[in-house]
Amino acid sequence: VLPKFTRLTTLNLSRNDLGVEGIRLLAPILQHLVSLTCLDLCANEIGVEAMTILAPILQNLTSLHLLNLS
Repeated sequence: VLPKFTRLTTLNLSRNDLGVEGIRLLAPILQHLVSLTCLDLCANEIGVEAMTILAPILQNLTSLHLLNLS
């Protein structure tokens, strides 16, 4: 569903316990959200493995101004 929302500017998925598996599922969707300016993924147990998955996608989200991973 989310790839259809290419004009989405804010996505708050904080406190959803995504972990590595959740990030693995979310990553292919994020690449379609090219208008995203704010992404909140705080309190999701995102460690090194999850960031390894996210990093290449985040590089291509050139409109992204705020990323919360706390």
